[in-house]
Amino acid sequence: MPFTDRHTRRIRPTLAAVAAVCVAALLCGGCAGKTEETREAGKTEKAGKAAEAAGPPSSSIEEIATAIGCTAEVSVEAEELRQGGCETGQGPYRMATFAADTGLRSWLTEAQTYGGLYLVGDRWVVTAQTTEALTALRERLGGSLETGAAHGEHAAHS
Repeated sequence: MPFTDRHTRRIRPTLAAVAAVCVAALLCGGCAGKTEETREAGKTEKAGKAAEAAGPPSSSIEEIATAIGCTAEVSVEAEELRQGGCETGQGPYRMATFAADTGLRSWLTEAQTYGGLYLVGDRWVVTAQTTEALTALRERLGGSLETGAAHGEHAAHS
C-alpha cells in the first residue's frame, strides 16, 4: 500500500497542473481569436480608407474625349470600370477608366496579349490605331505608352 499512496500523491499534483495548463490555453486561445478578428477588422478598415483616398481616376472618359476632340459614347458603366469610345479624323479611340489600379493592370495584361499600343495613365487607358494619335494625346493628358505583343507572338491557337 505505501507504493499506491506515493503514486496517488504524485498524480494529483500533476493532474492539477495539467488542468491549469488546459484552462490557460483555452483562455489564451479565446484572446488570440479576438486579436485575430481585431487585426482583420483593422486591415479591412485600412483597405477601405486607402480606396477612399485613391478617389476617382485622374481623368474621366469625358475629359479624355475632350482632349481627343470628340464626344465619348459610354458603352460600359460599372462600379469597377467605365468604358467608351469616339472617333475623329485620325480614327477610332477606345478608352476605359478604372476604380482601382489592380483593375487597370488586369485589363491591360489581358488586352496586351492581342497586341496594340496603349496610352496608360492614373487608372485610365486609351487605345488608337496609330502611334501618332496616342503620342499627340500623351502631350495633352500625360501617361505612358505601352505596347502589347504582336498578334503572332502569343501562343498559337489550336
